[in-house]
Amino acid sequence: MNRVLTALVAAAALWSAACSGGGGSNIQPPPPTGNYSLADLNGTYAFITNGEVFDGNSFNPLARVGSFVADGQGHITDGVEDVNEVSFGVTPAISITGGSYTVNPDGRGVLTLDLGSSSIDFGITLTSTSDGLMIDETNNSSQASTGSGNFIRQNVASFTTPVPAITGPYVFDFAGFDESARPESFVGQFEANGGVITTSLGDDNDNGNLSNGTFTGTFAQDPLFPGTLGSSGRGIATIAGLTYVFYVVDATRVRFMSTSGRTMLTGDVVSQTNIPSNLSAINGGFAFLVAGSSVNGGLVRVGRFDVSGNTLSKVVMDVNDGAHENQFPSSSLTNSSISYDPTTGRGQLSFQSSVANVYSFVFYLSSAGSGVLQEVSGTPGTGTAVVVDDGSLLAQSGSPFTSSNISGPYAMNWSGLVTAGGNLGITDEEDLLSQVAVTSLSLSGTSDYFQFTGVTLHTDVGTGGQITLNGDGTSNNTMSVNLSGVTPIHMVVYIVNPQLAFFANRDNNGAMRIVAGILKAQQ
Repeated sequence: MNRVLTALVAAAALWSAACSGGGGSNIQPPPPTGNYSLADLNGTYAFITNGEVFDGNSFNPLARVGSFVADGQGHITDGVEDVNEVSFGVTPAISITGGSYTVNPDGRGVLTLDLGSSSIDFGITLTSTSDGLMIDETNNSSQASTGSGNFIRQNVASFTTPVPAITGPYVFDFAGFDESARPESFVGQFEANGGVITTSLGDDNDNGNLSNGTFTGTFAQDPLFPGTLGSSGRGIATIAGLTYVFYVVDATRVRFMSTSGRTMLTGDVVSQTNIPSNLSAINGGFAFLVAGSSVNGGLVRVGRFDVSGNTLSKVVMDVNDGAHENQFPSSSLTNSSISYDPTTGRGQLSFQSSVANVYSFVFYLSSAGSGVLQEVSGTPGTGTAVVVDDGSLLAQSGSPFTSSNISGPYAMNWSGLVTAGGNLGITDEEDLLSQVAVTSLSLSGTSDYFQFTGVTLHTDVGTGGQITLNGDGTSNNTMSVNLSGVTPIHMVVYIVNPQLAFFANRDNNGAMRIVAGILKAQQ
């Protein structure tokens, strides 16, 4: 099974078929405008990306996690990264010996990290002075890799405690591949104190095999930096029998990557605060986005629902399963239900589109308005699921959404798969990163994108498009994205709030895609 965001297989011979160039407009990128500068990337940042690498013979899933130090003047002065490639396992603690970066007024730029004898390159778009989105754009004589991710400024005061600053309740979502390169999702909740997990509950979907239960774990100082977390916030952990490396952002967020053999699981652990005390306290609309794999290939589900008085209603969902799109309006989704345990923040929800198709999910709330979501759809009582996917659950707020509140500068990122020549068995990864200005729901900006089969990077591509809102804007919205020289790409959009939207492609106009993404306002 192919997993969206970390494509397993690609075919270099069919680059031209996958690209679907031609038929698009010649769009000139606008002059970069805004208030960003080199000084806005200044400090120590934890980063994470997931994608794939070309090792000279084949394309393999790749994860990076690490920390870099930017001096506010265009120089990278220090850092470290850990790399996990499914076929070869982990390369730990690679020193970042230097590097450089640029920041345009619109927040777009290029980040280069020197690794001694080689270097890696990223396209970046700042979303604030504390964080940003990034795609791996490495394509040099040493290596070629792609992937999507983000970076967040770290609180270095969290690095100096004798025991890592992971104390209290946390929610996590680790996704990727198991030891045999099969898709896996592990979500859950734990409470830690003194470097030890004291209570826990987790749900694992390993290639469709479901399990649920408690687990043990520990967190420790990095042995490379005895007595502290060093200059990077790097530490080591064991969770549910697997080893991990982690990078502390602050006491509320820690970034993890597995280091056990060829298992490749990555994700963030976030603090759990002020969760609802009972199911009746969960009220309002929620948007969700999950991505992963099915027997048909890559899989994306994006949608929304209401919760009120212990009832799940107004469920709407769009699905892209192996480049086959389906939309389920609320009238077609019935028999919905939801349950919730305030002790752990774990809940379950389900709804049905037909006698045979029941969609089931588990979720863990990290707050009253946010959480992680894992699909467990399958035959009840069998312990098996038909798909492997996970993602985010967020409360919708700020509606009605209109052209007046969906306006201003945004960063846009998508990642997933593109099929080559209509052949569902041949796919390559696609990662795109943009900065766009939204005016009267029209898009205007600049993008970088990497369709990895051809190992060809497109930079500074003129970008246009249009968002169409329906009703109050909470569902049934669309977005066309026009890249210069490329057939228009059509998306379905679910607005979380005026600062954030989830989207996925909604038809196969041009290349057949299975991609998921976000539109995030710049601050």
